Amino acid sequence: MAGFSDGNTVVGFEAAALFSDSFTVADPLPKGQRGIAVLHFGVDGSLSFVTDFEADPTLAGAKGQVHAKTGTYVSGPPLTLKGQALAGYMNARSGRQLVFMLAVNNVPISSINDVLAVFQDEGTIAAILWKVQ
Repeated sequence: MAGFSDGNTVVGFEAAALFSDSFTVADPLPKGQRGIAVLHFGVDGSLSFVTDFEADPTLAGAKGQVHAKTGTYVSGPPLTLKGQALAGYMNARSGRQLVFMLAVNNVPISSINDVLAVFQDEGTIAAILWKVQ
């Protein structure tokens, strides 16, 4: 997912397939033994700051249950978030393992804080998926 540019694109089902091939539902590999390095919402790596969803007690349980990889591409002028994707898998509240992919494109921004807000929004969306599935 990293390395977005004007010349490459990944559609949602391709990103999801990448993650679904990384584990089997019956016997997922432990953290650190997958072919793709994934990060955990509110726990580690560049997703450790994604914690806004925890303000909602019905979503707080998603912490550490959403495992994802990011891809971000900003260009300008004018400063534009050309693409921001989040794809991975989660251990849903129901016990199901789900593969997901979220993306935004062509968002006018004025600073890095606007990009960080997109990460928080994607975190909340992923936590909602964790809750309802």
